[in-house]
Amino acid sequence: MMLPATIVCGFLGAGKTTLINYLLHNPGSERLAVLVNDFGAINIDQDLIKVETETQIDLSNGCVCCSIRDDLASGLVSVSRLSTKFTRVLLECSGVSHPAGVLRVFDSAPIRELFYVDGLFCLVDTSNILDLDFQSTELAIDQAAMSDLVLLNKTDLVTEAVHLEVRQMLQAAQRSMKLLDVVNAQVSPEILFGPTEQVRHRALEPVQSKHSDLYESASFYWDAPVGAEAFRRFTEALPSQILRGKGLLSLTITDEQRPSRAIFQFVGKRSSVELERAEGPERSQVVLIARRGELNRSAIAAALELCPGARAAVPIARRRRPRRPSLCE
Repeated sequence: MMLPATIVCGFLGAGKTTLINYLLHNPGSERLAVLVNDFGAINIDQDLIKVETETQIDLSNGCVCCSIRDDLASGLVSVSRLSTKFTRVLLECSGVSHPAGVLRVFDSAPIRELFYVDGLFCLVDTSNILDLDFQSTELAIDQAAMSDLVLLNKTDLVTEAVHLEVRQMLQAAQRSMKLLDVVNAQVSPEILFGPTEQVRHRALEPVQSKHSDLYESASFYWDAPVGAEAFRRFTEALPSQILRGKGLLSLTITDEQRPSRAIFQFVGKRSSVELERAEGPERSQVVLIARRGELNRSAIAAALELCPGARAAVPIARRRRPRRPSLCE
């Protein structure tokens, strides 16, 4: 069984370790195998540490933190041989590394038989990137351009003018770049993590999280098998505000073909549909997630018309009802 790998990159000081720390303390239903260059910056509560050695920290929440030293490939192989069963690998790249080199490792033998890249996320320090020297700025922009989704961190520390200048600089380098403002490098795992192996054995279920104030989502289902071409048109028509999409599908390539089970992934600017050698489920389901207030439901409805038969299901994060105004007496 191949494990999904979530990669976090970004220039020095962007907030990568802060994000890793947050996810180690709040893994949700995931059992993470986290690969880092140095344990020194990882701040883990002592009561969460189960076993600690020179190169590995086992946590009581089922996660493990491993040092990759200078060899990412050997670190990944070592993780694959651990007796504990993990649902995901989370990799923190060095601040001065280029994502292209990291992706090449995942495309090499034997790594490509053990892991697949589920998402590549880049953290950008909005309070500092405009002050970097030319070479560092070029690297920071390259890291962002190669990523599926760019997390603009420390937006609470800059003026609106600086915030806008950073966004314009990054999108001038790549118009299709997807940007998401974050504070303290905290991002919902619903955005970072795609469907794990668990989704292959059960239907997608609505999930409530404490990030529901920041994100909202909508889910849909089809009772009949979905045509591959119609589903492709649907995904291409989705509004740009969608940050993450996940789905379990009963997909048909031709009218004569029996429906196959397929996993739908949408993250940032990338989407994919992975066919499996199994019969399709009775119901196809898709979940779409965006920042609260940015889920363009009319545009989604228009996209769904390209893949007929969809019905709305319970959203992951329900819209809050506005409070009724109180009268002053």
